[in-house]
Amino acid sequence: MTATSTPTDALPVRTSERSTSGAAGRGKRVVFSATIPGRRRLQVHVPGLVRRAGVPILLVVLWQLGGNAGWWSTAVLPSPTDVAREFGTLIGNGQLPDNLLVSLRRVVIGAAVGISTGTALGVAVGLWRPVDQAIDATLQMLRTIPFLVILPLFILWFGVDELPKVLIIAIGTALPMYLNTSSGVRAVDPKLLEMGDQFGLNRLGLIRAVVLPGAMPGILTGLRYSLGISWLALVVAEQINAQEGLGFLISNAQALFQTEIIMVIVVVYALLGLATDLLVRFAEARMLSWRHDPRKRAAR
Repeated sequence: MTATSTPTDALPVRTSERSTSGAAGRGKRVVFSATIPGRRRLQVHVPGLVRRAGVPILLVVLWQLGGNAGWWSTAVLPSPTDVAREFGTLIGNGQLPDNLLVSLRRVVIGAAVGISTGTALGVAVGLWRPVDQAIDATLQMLRTIPFLVILPLFILWFGVDELPKVLIIAIGTALPMYLNTSSGVRAVDPKLLEMGDQFGLNRLGLIRAVVLPGAMPGILTGLRYSLGISWLALVVAEQINAQEGLGFLISNAQALFQTEIIMVIVVVYALLGLATDLLVRFAEARMLSWRHDPRKRAAR
């Protein structure tokens, strides 16, 4: 009988994912392992942060290489180094921090009003059929109206001050929050509601102790959508005679053909959207730590 040896590259490679932290996207790592007879197991640890940053870094590198190679005119699309240089200039002269704070204030106020209103309406519609029949059709019609259509009406009704800007952001964030909250409330297990009744909880106590925790996955999903849409609504809102804010910087840069400044604001919008999404993912990981993640089993 002759002994046969198995080639190293023919060995099955096992891939598994481990988490060393509860926060989404942090502490995760991919473990690639191959067992070779007579040798120790080889493992390569890839941190989750590296995997998440890989594609954005690759896109920036391709962007820079394309600009250097002359694949397009840098007057139309500035290179990342030109954008970074302009970013430093705008920070140094105070234009970016001052206008960013104004836009952040508008988003915080509008999103707070919209998210709280959408959550309240979603809970009411999810619990009471008469409320659903009374307001759902109206809200569905409002959901399909583009921001740019109602913009002239808001100018006529509310003027050009801060109120119409905040209202546009509030409407944009309220509707996705309403849809996801109402869907989450309807998905709550009826047995939990019956158990709450047996424990003597009143309507308010039932909502606080049973409905909201049970609907939390849908509520957090709606929060992610709403915060993302808040930045889209801000772009439209700051078209209303804005004298300060990120939209004001874009309007001035567009009039003067300053593409570097436009790209700086585009990058700022992207980073703000990413920051709000990571914030909600962090809250989701903490508040829904009990939920089973099927990706862990699929990675084994």
